[in-house]
Amino acid sequence: MKSNSIKYSDKKIKVALTSLYTAVLITLVKIVAAYFSGSLGILSEVFNSGIDIFVCFVTIISIKYASKPPDKDHNYGHEKAENFSALFQVFILFMTSAYIIYEAVNRLFIKPDVELNVNIWIIGAMLITIVIDFFRAKKLREVAKETNSQALEADALHFSSDILSSSVVMIGLLLAYFRISKIADTFAALFVTLIIIYLGYKLLKKSMNSLMDKVPDGLYEKIKYETLLIKGVEGINSCRIRTSGSIIYIDMTIEISRLVPFSKAHDIMDNVEKRINEIAENSDIIIHSEPVETADETINDKIRLIVNDFGLKCHDIFSHKINNEIFSELHIEVDDTNDLTKAHNIISDVENEIKKKIDIISELKIHIDEPSEILFDTTDITESSNEMIREVRNVLNENKQVLSSNSIQVISTNGKIRISLNCVFDYINSFDEVHDIVTQLESRIYLSLKEKYPKLANVIIHAEPSNIK
Repeated sequence: MKSNSIKYSDKKIKVALTSLYTAVLITLVKIVAAYFSGSLGILSEVFNSGIDIFVCFVTIISIKYASKPPDKDHNYGHEKAENFSALFQVFILFMTSAYIIYEAVNRLFIKPDVELNVNIWIIGAMLITIVIDFFRAKKLREVAKETNSQALEADALHFSSDILSSSVVMIGLLLAYFRISKIADTFAALFVTLIIIYLGYKLLKKSMNSLMDKVPDGLYEKIKYETLLIKGVEGINSCRIRTSGSIIYIDMTIEISRLVPFSKAHDIMDNVEKRINEIAENSDIIIHSEPVETADETINDKIRLIVNDFGLKCHDIFSHKINNEIFSELHIEVDDTNDLTKAHNIISDVENEIKKKIDIISELKIHIDEPSEILFDTTDITESSNEMIREVRNVLNENKQVLSSNSIQVISTNGKIRISLNCVFDYINSFDEVHDIVTQLESRIYLSLKEKYPKLANVIIHAEPSNIK
């Protein structure tokens, strides 16, 4: 964003300098025209264009100051300097308008006999200034829109009003030139003044809104609407928007399901930031997330979260409903498994918390398990376990749904024996069907070997589908 600010600053200063040189040229032309014609309308234009010179200086200074990067005293930068520049320009416009109104009243009621000396050269000079103002205002408006610069927008407003006011003065001059009306020039000046006051008021209101951090019209609603469309965003807790010059600062807190992992939550926040950048270019965005409970959380999800709050891990959570009562079972991993009393006390605290927060559970059974992340020293005893493997194959052969088996491995870990193997099933079987078969096989193998091998801890079967023919 810093590089964009520098690029915009250079572009704004360049167009502001061009505007300054043009203002000097136009003012000189109008001074000559007003001197030789005696027209109050042209005189009002002289004041209007002459002030533009001074205002251009102020604009250039404000743009340079506003382009300074943030510092410890101005954390949000110096962009609001352009708003003060716009306010100053409005003040100058109102002062000019007051003088022209005074002079117009003076000519209408106190000195009505002021002679006008209008000729084709005077009218031609005014026509030239209108053409120059047209191209100058167009360029300023383009850059102001691209860089969101209120200072340049104020300049563009000046020169747009110059076009309109010069056109009105031209009409007054033509009426005087053809001797249709002597006071048309004065009324033209008054009309121009009213235009300047109206446009100045609009700019004043916009500058004040920016200084008071008013949210741009429709932006708040659009950002909220687009944010809620992003997958993973459950809601918006707060959204604050403020502007400083060409930069829009957005501070938002979104709600994300508490089941979503941190890395995924970060991706969701990145998606929100990218979408907002598409809506509001050159914006500085801070997104914060709040974990929330969602309607699609299951009982097992809630149990897992409570266990995790205790700094513990769990697995094999199973909840079932009998009549109108819900029963839940799970395994919780505890470090101090060698100290039964200490482990039981920890599990009791977890059990009480689960029943307290999930009061629909009628009964809860917790199996204390050893930590799964501990890296044990393990010995592969497959080669010396031929009899055990033979027993395993006998159980597998009794089940006709097992097409084949392989990779039978027997290991000894921390004094306990564990068996793992792969079994191939027909691909047409459903997941539930295979899961039930595997569960029964694991249980049968375990029971058939447990009496002979008391150190057997568990049997794990990995299911694979047969190749599709």
